[in-house]
Amino acid sequence: MAIDISFSRKLPRLKILDRYIISEVLSFVALTASALTIMLIVRTLFELTDMLINERVAWPYIIKLLVYRLPAFLVLTFPMSLLASSELAIGRLSTDSEITAMRASGISLRRIIIPFLIAATFVSILSFVINDYIVPNANYLSQNIIHEIVQKKGLSYIRQNVFFRDAENRYFYVNRFDEKNMIMQDIIVYEFTGENSLKRITAKEGKWITDTWKLENGTIYNNHEGEEGTYQMSFAILDINLKEDFQNFFKNQRTPQEMSSKELKQQIDILQQAGVDTKSFEVDLYMKYSVPFSGLIFVLLGVPLGLRVKRGNKATGIIISIVLVFIYYISVSTIRSFGKGGIMAPVLAAWLPNIIFAILGTILIFGAEKK
Repeated sequence: MAIDISFSRKLPRLKILDRYIISEVLSFVALTASALTIMLIVRTLFELTDMLINERVAWPYIIKLLVYRLPAFLVLTFPMSLLASSELAIGRLSTDSEITAMRASGISLRRIIIPFLIAATFVSILSFVINDYIVPNANYLSQNIIHEIVQKKGLSYIRQNVFFRDAENRYFYVNRFDEKNMIMQDIIVYEFTGENSLKRITAKEGKWITDTWKLENGTIYNNHEGEEGTYQMSFAILDINLKEDFQNFFKNQRTPQEMSSKELKQQIDILQQAGVDTKSFEVDLYMKYSVPFSGLIFVLLGVPLGLRVKRGNKATGIIISIVLVFIYYISVSTIRSFGKGGIMAPVLAAWLPNIIFAILGTILIFGAEKK
């Protein structure tokens, strides 16, 4: 009975402690995320000021470009801020001997880290929502401004590795674009011709002429559910008439960075039906999850590192955080390339950096627990 009373008295105290630590971490997150975002804004302002002065771009467009880039800045700064915040928060608690008091009362480091992970989960979910629902449209609108207002490139507005569709609900995919010769390469056009039928047109090259896509050296397939792709015919030249003018048609093109995870998954499914290698797009899809939730991994690193940094050596903690973030993003970039090149499975390429750093963080936590 005594054990039950002891436990029942300890549980509310831990809940209060959880709220206390969570508020401490989130306050540091707000501070560090704001500081990092301001740094990115200042850096971007130099670029945009050059557009304002040298390219004579009207200032309202400059403001729009800056606003559209803010969501991506937040997604980038949240994981970094969680690493710095967990170090700062645990360091502050340790400096004030609060960690010592907690551990003396029988609370393990593994239990202390739970509110840190709760705070990181909240921030990671917020980061994912921003990255999946706001960033794609912001990137899309930003690119439209750059191409239409700043660069004024006309036909070179076509971008490689993009998806778009016309008014008749036909989907188009351009793998590469030869800007010098104004030629689209490795083109796929697909449309649903019936309840379970998919018509697929592939072409080596293509050009836009007035309101027509003139495709060269291609093949037309009809795909039916439950059957392999059926060869229909090959062609030297094929014209596809479009009802939309050039600007309206290509204004709807989107790269994977300008699509939500749901939209990208739909495009991947359709391309796989058409027999296209989608490894590159699958990596982009999985990274829409792995990058926002990297903040959880950074907390596993930040807490034990914060305990190791001695009083008065906050600069050391900041330097360690910068080095870790640098190593993390270098590994993300490198391993992502392995996935896009087919050397590694896409899901592993997207999540492997998180797995490696999670293992490292777990080792550090168990090491700190023994001290």
